[in-house]
Amino acid sequence: MVTTVVFSFGITATVYHDSNLTVKKVELSAKKGKDSGSEILIGRFKRFESSGKIEGVEIEISKLTPFQQKVLEIVKNIPPGKTVTYKEVAKLINTHPRAVGQALKRNPFPLVIPCHRVVARDGKGGFSAGVKLKKILLHHEKSLLNHFSQAT
Repeated sequence: MVTTVVFSFGITATVYHDSNLTVKKVELSAKKGKDSGSEILIGRFKRFESSGKIEGVEIEISKLTPFQQKVLEIVKNIPPGKTVTYKEVAKLINTHPRAVGQALKRNPFPLVIPCHRVVARDGKGGFSAGVKLKKILLHHEKSLLNHFSQAT
């Protein structure tokens, strides 16, 4: 099976997976003429796939509202393979879970600031690139972490 998503910031993700959402291959490409931010995102994802480690990437979020900045600062620290609920994030900044969801909906860096790791109580929740890709990303990260933990 193949799932293709074109992000508004110029990256196309083509994910080859089976019916159990086990990722076989991920291809990322940047639209020509976009700024280097797309290449940073692609590089970060590829480094995670090859090493299981997240390397820091500086992201300019000063143009976002102070509330969005608070939410994204929390979310960027969720480690791969882990999830937290909208309610848990909301509790940290004394707000409502729906407000957290709205801030994440406007996340300009969804592969770098991993909003796909924030889920609803039932384990679901939205994602700007679609719930199917969210499930695939979460499954893929857990698979990679299992692979790297068994290798050490």
